[in-house]
Amino acid sequence: MTEQTYPVKKNEVEIPKVTLPKPEDNIIPFESYVQDVKNRWKIHQYEIKELSKDVQWLYNKSKPYLDKGKN
Repeated sequence: MTEQTYPVKKNEVEIPKVTLPKPEDNIIPFESYVQDVKNRWKIHQYEIKELSKDVQWLYNKSKPYLDKGKN
């Protein structure tokens, strides 16, 4: 990483220089973004399936109590 320095002045009095890091050109290739989106979609699908199983389990466990309360 290369650094650049800039003098800073306040009311014509020079303050110590501020050093700002210059970013490097580490660009992620487009194919990596595409693969990341695919992976995230697979994770999303898995989580939704698991959520569906949990909601179904909750429904099946609570249905007898809800029916009993309704009657």
